[in-house]
Amino acid sequence: MHRPLSQKSIVGIRAGFTLIELIFVMGITVIVFGAAAYMISTPKIEKKIRENHSGIEDLALQARAMSYSYQQPFVVELREGEARLMPLARPEDRLAGELSENMGTPASLTPLDSMSWPRVFQIDGEYEMWVKRWNSNDFKVVRDDTVETWIHQPNSPCEPLSIQLISLDGQAMLSREFHPLTAKAEDLEMAIGNQE
Repeated sequence: MHRPLSQKSIVGIRAGFTLIELIFVMGITVIVFGAAAYMISTPKIEKKIRENHSGIEDLALQARAMSYSYQQPFVVELREGEARLMPLARPEDRLAGELSENMGTPASLTPLDSMSWPRVFQIDGEYEMWVKRWNSNDFKVVRDDTVETWIHQPNSPCEPLSIQLISLDGQAMLSREFHPLTAKAEDLEMAIGNQE
């Protein structure tokens, strides 16, 4: 036998969610998805800025190795948007010939004049480069026609230099210091996220 529902029992049945409950659930969902998106994008941002810094480090390491191998100075030029490696004296210059005659170069080395110079690493346009010289307390922006030269001598340490890349949108900053004997870079400071 089927009993009819009383007025009292009909009032106790809910048909759905209230507006407050829906807003609360949507708010939590937005927070969870926002945190997940940030956690996914942070490694990509870090990877990209590290790749740009690694290109500069590679040129510095090549400069150190070549200065020892060829027994002549090499220079890394830091310009807006790029870093360049080249012999301090161009291979076709008379000075380069005098240096190699005085020092002698091992027969297994490729002659410098047969290589293409300069070797250039393009820094992504979304980064601004700042340089801190050994005798300075502050970073100086490399912009417009500014050229910071970094000389690597064959039998002496190079200048200890710090290079900082900062994204133009303020989302990433990586500052690294280069060792004077090896030109190997070591992290000084890194920040990912809004820098304002």
